[in-house]
Amino acid sequence: MTDLLAIDELALLDVVAANAIEPVAPPPALKSQILQAVRTVPQGSTITRAGEGMWSSVAPGIKVKTLAFDRERRTATLLMSFEPGAAMPEHDHHGPEQSYVVSGSCHIGSLYLRAGDFHTAPAGSHHAPVVSDDGCVLLLVVDQDDCRAA
Repeated sequence: MTDLLAIDELALLDVVAANAIEPVAPPPALKSQILQAVRTVPQGSTITRAGEGMWSSVAPGIKVKTLAFDRERRTATLLMSFEPGAAMPEHDHHGPEQSYVVSGSCHIGSLYLRAGDFHTAPAGSHHAPVVSDDGCVLLLVVDQDDCRAA
């Protein structure tokens, strides 16, 4: 036996609910609490929970999840996850890049970065290969053209 309902069972529940269940107003205190919670969320804000979003493979052992696009500033905020031993090939930057090592470590040429380190690369710069010996997660803010190239 399965816990999933068959389509015909769902249809039956819809019919029963539409005809037999009267709507009930929430208690005033609950309604007030819900409305207050909604009012405290800044208009236009979004949230991506840890288990949400889609990871895309960009190189062997490396995946990226887009968190946000800022069309006005033409930037993208990304998470990039490296498996141990993964390497991102050398590349050029159209715009500036900001990177923060969330966990693990990596190196860009001879520059070694650990969890908590922050690195910036100016527009027009060239990156040596980015390699993570033990795996890492990076938070990146990049030019949207660089994001599309990835």
